[in-house]
Amino acid sequence: MRLSVLFVTAMYPHPEKPGNGAFVMHQAEQLRAMGHHVDVIHVKGYKSRWNYLRGALAVIRATWLGRYDVVHVHYGLTGLCALVRWRTPMVVTLHGSDVLQGRLQALVSRFVSAIAAATVVVSPEIARRCHGSLIPCGVDLEKFRPVDREYARQRVGLSASCTYVLFPFDPGRQLKRHDLAEAAVALLRRQGMDVSLLAVWNASNDQMPLYYAAADAMVLCSDTEGSPTSVKEALACNLPVVSTDVGDVRAIMRGVEGTEICDQNAPSIAMALARVLERSEVAAFDGRSAMGGYEQRATTEALVAVYRRVIRRTPRIPVRVSGSG
Repeated sequence: MRLSVLFVTAMYPHPEKPGNGAFVMHQAEQLRAMGHHVDVIHVKGYKSRWNYLRGALAVIRATWLGRYDVVHVHYGLTGLCALVRWRTPMVVTLHGSDVLQGRLQALVSRFVSAIAAATVVVSPEIARRCHGSLIPCGVDLEKFRPVDREYARQRVGLSASCTYVLFPFDPGRQLKRHDLAEAAVALLRRQGMDVSLLAVWNASNDQMPLYYAAADAMVLCSDTEGSPTSVKEALACNLPVVSTDVGDVRAIMRGVEGTEICDQNAPSIAMALARVLERSEVAAFDGRSAMGGYEQRATTEALVAVYRRVIRRTPRIPVRVSGSG
C-alpha cells in the first residue's frame, strides 16, 4: 500500500544551509523511491521562534483535508508544531541533542514522545532515556562510495600534496567542538606534520562524497551525538575516522581496522589522528564493507513498518472536501 507521509522538521537542506539535516532529506528521498508520497514542512526555527507557530499553522492546513496517513516529526522540539494536527497519527524521531542536551529541550522531547503514536530513536543511548523503536539513520551506498582522491581534490579545489583532516560540521555549532579538532590538528603541525583541518558545512549533499574522498581522515569530537550519519558516510567512502566515544560510534566502527575511538581532549585526538594517518600511508583502508547494515533502504523499510503499525491502530478519517460540514 502506498503511503502518504508529511514530514515536519527543523532540519532540512536549503540554500542558506545546504548541508543542514541532509539525513532527513535522504529518508524522504528513499521513501519516494519506494513509491510513497512525502511532503515536507521545514520549520526554520533557527531564524525565529515564531516560525514554530507558523509551522503549527502549516501542519493544521496540510492535515485538514485528511490527505496523509501519518505525520512524521523529526526532532523533539519540532513536535510542538504537530500537536494540533487534524486527526492524523504522529510518529516522532529523536535524533540526539533533543534528548541528550539541556533540561527544557529534553523535557519537551519526552512530552512529544509520550503523546506520539510511535517514537523512533536513532541510538541506544537515546533509547535508554526515551523508549522507542531503534532505527538508526541509514546511508545511501550508491551516492557515498569510494572516489579517486586525486580526482576528488581537483573537483573541490584542494592541494594535491597536503594532508587533510575533515570536520564535516558547522564550526559555529558549539556542541560539535570545532575548537578541539582545531587544537588537535595544531598539535600535529607543531610535531612537523603538513596537515590542515578541513571544515565543510555548507556543501551540498551531492558534493559531500567528493570531500570524503579528498580527505585523509575524518574527526568527530562532539559533546553529544545520536547516530552520526557523517561517520557512516565517511566509512562508506573508505575514509578512516577518529572519534570520541559518543552516540553509537563505537557500534558503527566496531571491527573496522584503521579507525580509532579516543578521549575528548586535544592531545588524545591528535595522537589518534597521527596513528590513523600513519597507518593509511602503508595499508589500504576498508570501512565500506561494514556499512551494509546501515544501508538506507533497509533502515527506511523498518521505518515504514512503524508507520503501518501506527496506521493499523488508528481509525480512518474520511477525506474532507470543500464545502463539507
